[in-house]
Amino acid sequence: MEEILKISNLSKSFGKVEVLKDLSFGINKGEVHAILGANGAGKSTLMKIIGGVQKQTAGKLYYKGEETSFNSPSEAQKKGINIIYQELSLIPTMTAVENLFLGREITGNSKFINKKKMIGEFNELCKRLKFDIDPREKVRNLSISKQQMIEIMKVIHQSADIIIMDEPTTSLSENEKLSLFKIIRMLKDEGKTILYISHMLEEIFITCDRISILKDGVYEGTYEVKDMTKDKIISLMIGERKKGADLKKRKSGTEREKILELKSVNKGSILKDINLVLNQGEILGIAGLVGAGRTELAEIIYGKEKFDSGEIFINNEKVLVKSPEAAIKKGIGLIPEDRKNLGLIQKHSVTKNATLIQLDRIISNVFISRKKEKNYINRAIEEMSIKVSDPYAKVSNLSGGNQQKVVVSKWMDMDLKVLIFDEPTKGIDVGAKEDIFKIIDDFADKGMSVIFISSDLEEVERVSDRVVIMKEGKIVKELREDEITIDKINYYSLNG
Repeated sequence: MEEILKISNLSKSFGKVEVLKDLSFGINKGEVHAILGANGAGKSTLMKIIGGVQKQTAGKLYYKGEETSFNSPSEAQKKGINIIYQELSLIPTMTAVENLFLGREITGNSKFINKKKMIGEFNELCKRLKFDIDPREKVRNLSISKQQMIEIMKVIHQSADIIIMDEPTTSLSENEKLSLFKIIRMLKDEGKTILYISHMLEEIFITCDRISILKDGVYEGTYEVKDMTKDKIISLMIGERKKGADLKKRKSGTEREKILELKSVNKGSILKDINLVLNQGEILGIAGLVGAGRTELAEIIYGKEKFDSGEIFINNEKVLVKSPEAAIKKGIGLIPEDRKNLGLIQKHSVTKNATLIQLDRIISNVFISRKKEKNYINRAIEEMSIKVSDPYAKVSNLSGGNQQKVVVSKWMDMDLKVLIFDEPTKGIDVGAKEDIFKIIDDFADKGMSVIFISSDLEEVERVSDRVVIMKEGKIVKELREDEITIDKINYYSLNG
């Protein structure tokens, strides 16, 4: 096959830290090529170099047979290389159609923007991709999955020859994922090249032709997907690391103390007559398709959203949790789905993020005690297995898995009764997932009650002591212990 992109002896350093080390491999025209590796392996750095965001320290890139060096993302886009980032880059205050045409507005022969024509092209592209998005709706009012669809539409509309997809399915429902896989096949048939990054290894076997694996910035090799297994890929990515996996299953019977109870909770058409019990020291999985109401339920328990009717009880005492601050005082914490924007302050350090809600524990005589702060962050790094060279570096410099551990570390000494994990493994590698599962298990072992929300049914099956399944705002089924299987979760998520 014709080689569209060649990476030759490419290295990248940040100061004294070498992130990529002498990489050499090629990408063929018209293939779907996975770039895999654990968090911190260098995948994102390599994609940023290919996409013109960063420059390599050494080595060369050859694009369509010519040595190439991009000074900016716009240069790469003009040449036909575009990236769909895991972190969405849309402007929330603008409409869907305005985001699609941003910087490329249609004006025709006049100086005025031809909105009618832009909306027409938007709708045609939606029809082609089988997306259902109102072009006039402001992006801030759209679900994360629809925002991700717009990102996909942008690169397709710009007629890129190489499309880099960084975790493109993290916010998509199962049906939306299937639609994306069809789009990828369509683009491949049109001769487009897809560079595909995903921690969902099942997707690799569905979508990809070949795999290139990085480990600690070093190229491990390129392989045909048909010759690989999931275990082989994991072994190449992280070595023969033992899974933290055989999590203990706690009994979900009524002998446990009831910590949290919701009675007939309703919120418009989003949540309908929710009756839910959470017992001490158990891990309660909440499953369901995107839009089932899982996150909205979590936000009501955490006081982030109000509900119309119903009652909430903590330790059999009726409570009215009006805000996250009130929830924390009642012993309820939340690891949000959107960790980058809601769980962390990206411009602040790892230490400042980890101690953000711990200030009363590290303050001495009105001032922050650097000794207490240092002791706390050092313990958090050890207990949470956070990989960081400098705890005072910006949290934005960490990989997704390590950022998630920082979010969790905020709650370490908070004397919580309930901790809600909303999509805690989204966009993190298999090794970091094992660490998160172990942390959740340890919390439950210490008597904390955990609510675990995930779109990954394998995770729900593995982690949960009990599972409730939601569909269209209702709890449609509860599964206990041996009843918890992927097939059953999937069946009731679809059929109610």
